[in-house]
Amino acid sequence: MDRSPYTVTGVPPTTAAALSARLDRLPVMAPHIVWISILTVNLSFEYYDNALFAYILPAIMANSGLSLDQTGMVSSAFFVGMILGALFGGRLSDRLGRRRVLTWATVVYSLGALLTSVSSDYDLMLVSRVITGIGVQAATSALLAYLAEMFPSRSRGRFVSVVTGAFVIVAPLVGALAFYLVPGGGPDMWRHLFAAGGVGLLVAPLCRLLLPESVRWYASRGHIEKGETIVRGLEARALRRGPLPEPELVEGGARHLSLRDIFGNKRMLLTVVVLAAGYFGSTLGLYLYQNWSTYVLVDGLGFSESTAYGIIMTWSIVYAVTPFLALVLMDRVERKTLVLSMSVISALPILLLGLSTDNTAVAVAGGAAGIVTGIVVTVYYAYIPEAFPTEARGLGSGIIISVGRVGGAASGVLGAALYGAWGRGGLMAVAAASYVVFSIVVLLFGPRTTNRPLEGVTADDLGAAK
Repeated sequence: MDRSPYTVTGVPPTTAAALSARLDRLPVMAPHIVWISILTVNLSFEYYDNALFAYILPAIMANSGLSLDQTGMVSSAFFVGMILGALFGGRLSDRLGRRRVLTWATVVYSLGALLTSVSSDYDLMLVSRVITGIGVQAATSALLAYLAEMFPSRSRGRFVSVVTGAFVIVAPLVGALAFYLVPGGGPDMWRHLFAAGGVGLLVAPLCRLLLPESVRWYASRGHIEKGETIVRGLEARALRRGPLPEPELVEGGARHLSLRDIFGNKRMLLTVVVLAAGYFGSTLGLYLYQNWSTYVLVDGLGFSESTAYGIIMTWSIVYAVTPFLALVLMDRVERKTLVLSMSVISALPILLLGLSTDNTAVAVAGGAAGIVTGIVVTVYYAYIPEAFPTEARGLGSGIIISVGRVGGAASGVLGAALYGAWGRGGLMAVAAASYVVFSIVVLLFGPRTTNRPLEGVTADDLGAAK
């Protein structure tokens, strides 16, 4: 007997569990490509502001009157904003919807970039960086939840690899801008580059008009009919290619969960602690190494500003291979295993960057570190939202990311202290250790999520699956 393409055996097709199962069985289609393109553009503008600050740190210090300690505080202020953005943005995306928060957070970080460009003193710079950080992280939290919920489970990791291609687009662009424009561009060139980040205001309408709201979020809020409309449209498009496989309903995946159900569960709390620790370690290590690399080249190794920017631009170009490597690895290796292996590998070039005085070795180490740490970021971007049920995906991800951003916030002040006390060797040694030590915890206690339906991960963590 033939079944309707909208039927899950024994379950009405308009339940939350059935909608999720029907989404997961879909092939990759044109709508997925449109969505991932918009998300990638959005993440590009989010990353532009953060990367720009790291690249032009020497120019900011030279032309803004900020001391080394003040620059460290301004760098940390951005991450303080990200902590707030992760917590409040994540919670708001659970309550108001992924698309709405993504849209308005894009507006916020764009306005923050414009405010940075006109900052005339230390206090205004601090405020502008906090505002930008809030917008950037709120947008990222909503974006990652959307990625986890709207793309088929068997290809989620690859789509995350695609969206992190934003880093490949932006890193060489910012490197080139810093190399060609900053050294001879006058004392206000860094301001013009920050002002360019305001172009993100043009991306916000695209998010609102071209992205449908998350079907899983609709279902979690009781708007089953709205989710059904989106899924039926996608299925109708898919059926033009041929029949669809029967949806696989996950046992325990249909339950509606309260925040008390979720965060009162010991296994879920362990997941929060484990992933928060892992992401903290990787974020601290990343920004200790990345945000201070240019300063290390100029002050620690004696390169001219122009030569340093040339090296950084080369690293950015080499980084282009990262999403392609991630595409190969993401849906073939369990997330937590990949976190540990890539963290251990990343520690080696980071240490070399801190210890070597050979120009070639430094150049190779920086490029290699960028590639491998980029894969670690990609894995966490997929892993974190997969670990939580829809009702708390934004908040849970926000908690973990905010703890991780504490590492980013600490990197400014801690980096200045480490560099002042122990030089570049001590700075890079702490960065490398941060990657390795915390990733071991993730391997031992983190959940399995690769190629699994989101509802299956939730059922296991909450003790519903047998």
